[in-house]
Amino acid sequence: MITLLSCGKSADGIESNELIYNNDFESGDLISIDGAQLITFNNTNLLGNYNNDGFTLNLNNIGTHDLIYISFDLYIHDSWDGNFNNLDPDQPDAWFVELRTDVDSDTSIPLNVWETSFSNSVCNPSFCLKQSYPNVFPFDNSPREGSSRILPGFCSLASETDGTTMYSIQKGFEHSDNALLIRFYDELYQPNATDEKCDESWSLDNLKVRIIKYE
Repeated sequence: MITLLSCGKSADGIESNELIYNNDFESGDLISIDGAQLITFNNTNLLGNYNNDGFTLNLNNIGTHDLIYISFDLYIHDSWDGNFNNLDPDQPDAWFVELRTDVDSDTSIPLNVWETSFSNSVCNPSFCLKQSYPNVFPFDNSPREGSSRILPGFCSLASETDGTTMYSIQKGFEHSDNALLIRFYDELYQPNATDEKCDESWSLDNLKVRIIKYE
């Protein structure tokens, strides 16, 4: 389902708050998305699954505004290691939201980049691979901090009841241009994985974008 609505004026200095994109991917409508692919997981359609990859949402003629507000459900599948993995070199399993305005997203300079990391690790006194979310990388938090649901794994941990972690994420960015490109992608470090996509991947659902204008 894709819907468009406007909330009109509201309090606290906000003149308008308009929902310009809303997709739960159940209809299979992937218009305006580059790199789109669908899977079925937990009885719902998700955009995914991705490994060292991602997708871009392209929105044009979005109207006058001062702020972009993005919300979505992010599914972290299988054996993500968070900030560090105790290997050499010790690199994170990182995840990004990136805003651009140029239609040539490969060469334009990002307006804003939000980087964090996720971990599905166990955590006890002898072993704990921490993550950054809900903060930005390289902040340290416990694995699954800020999560909304714990679900079965998707591939390498498909037999585990806690192999996927879902996060309901909301982020706001200053933005005023008439065109918007939002890139969602990961950079995963898996030197020991024989099947990288089965070892670690992610999916996304219920993607919404609002534009907010102040008085």
